[in-house]
Amino acid sequence: MKRSLLSLALVLIVFALGGVIYLQYKNMATRSAEPSITLLSPNGGEVLSEDSVYTIKWTTQNIPATDKISIGIRRVAPPPLPSEGQEFDPIVFVNLENTGSKDWNVSEMYPEGNYILGITSYASVPVNNPISDESDAMFRIVKPDRQTYANVKFGYSIDYPSNWTFREFPDTQTGAGFRPLNSPEEIASECVTVDERGTAANEYNTPLDEYAKKAAIVEIQGYEKLNSIKSVTTTAGLIGYETTWIYGTINGQEKVSLPIVYFENEKTVQAGNGQLKYKTVQITLNNQDCEGTYNQMLPTLKLLK
Repeated sequence: MKRSLLSLALVLIVFALGGVIYLQYKNMATRSAEPSITLLSPNGGEVLSEDSVYTIKWTTQNIPATDKISIGIRRVAPPPLPSEGQEFDPIVFVNLENTGSKDWNVSEMYPEGNYILGITSYASVPVNNPISDESDAMFRIVKPDRQTYANVKFGYSIDYPSNWTFREFPDTQTGAGFRPLNSPEEIASECVTVDERGTAANEYNTPLDEYAKKAAIVEIQGYEKLNSIKSVTTTAGLIGYETTWIYGTINGQEKVSLPIVYFENEKTVQAGNGQLKYKTVQITLNNQDCEGTYNQMLPTLKLLK
């Protein structure tokens, strides 16, 4: 009798455990089928510099590819909250495609401080049943420690780090080469250059989006074909094109250049009895080790009025 009761108890326990496991499996399956969105970065602890470019990243699950993405920002007020300089647009992006990432030009509109980013997926406007997530913890936006190089002759300026210096091109005064203060004082150390450039007369009136696809081939000996091109926008709203190029070495090898970015800046300058026509201002990365600073400088380009 005792053995029968024990066997019955074991059967009941196994049945109960099976039911629990089934319910857990069913709940996990249900949860895995639910639509979700997860903000990957910034997700807390990051320090973003004003006028830099930061890539916002997210992932989605069981959300239709046709749904749109919006991104907003809110400031986490420190005690006490300053009374001035707190106004900024809380909408960062709307109606984005669900690509999983978006480059963000961190505007000077944001006061220095701590922030939370929020991301939402929605099918249409007006928004019904949105799927949302936000940064798990605060990230920080800071004012960059920088100085400004202004080229009055050709009407543009760009910011560079305070621990860098520059050499303006002495003969043409079309631009300058920038290097860290602790690097050797020589042209080879200038790992970012900014320069106003002309082009062949028959290319002067070519629209920038078309010209950028062949610019280095026209301007630089040995550059053979376009490798990549993408549009970039500065914090001042200037639209340019960042490119890389295939070029041949002395040994006959093919290599890919570091980025060259073209912005339209048409200028005519008196030279002796004639005039020289310039088409673009260009930002060039000359050393891969300086890519971080190049990315910080690029969005700060402005045309002077």
